[in-house]
Amino acid sequence: MFSDFDKPVPSTTSLPLSFAEPTPTYTVKEQRKIIKDWAKNNIVGTVVKLPQNGWNVTFTASGIKEALNQPHKKTPQKNDAIREIIPLLIKSTFIMSSPHNAGDHNIVFHYFEISIDGEESYIVLKETKHNRVIAFYSIVDKIKK
Repeated sequence: MFSDFDKPVPSTTSLPLSFAEPTPTYTVKEQRKIIKDWAKNNIVGTVVKLPQNGWNVTFTASGIKEALNQPHKKTPQKNDAIREIIPLLIKSTFIMSSPHNAGDHNIVFHYFEISIDGEESYIVLKETKHNRVIAFYSIVDKIKK
């Protein structure tokens, strides 16, 4: 399962800031570290108000880590999407909310549809009801039922 992490992957999106320049090929592991460091310096601690519903969404280091480690059909492209997560989230379409599968009634996941490399994917927000915090949690290629 982890053998793909050592294979080189090209950068797959044109991005603002320093990522607009051509990027060399990285292994998935190297790509994750680069994006994690970028997120720590650029979006962790940011709160964004969604135009779709007025929710305030927080970006946390744990959400970035979860998203980077989340399996996906197009892992390199999904990882690159994290660098564009705020505009992607703002332009996304709300699909559904779902309680936590493990039975924790204080957690609800909210799914927003986006496209990654032409394929349906979903930004997942995690709402903790006891303190009403909604945070970026992950990007997935299918919704758990």
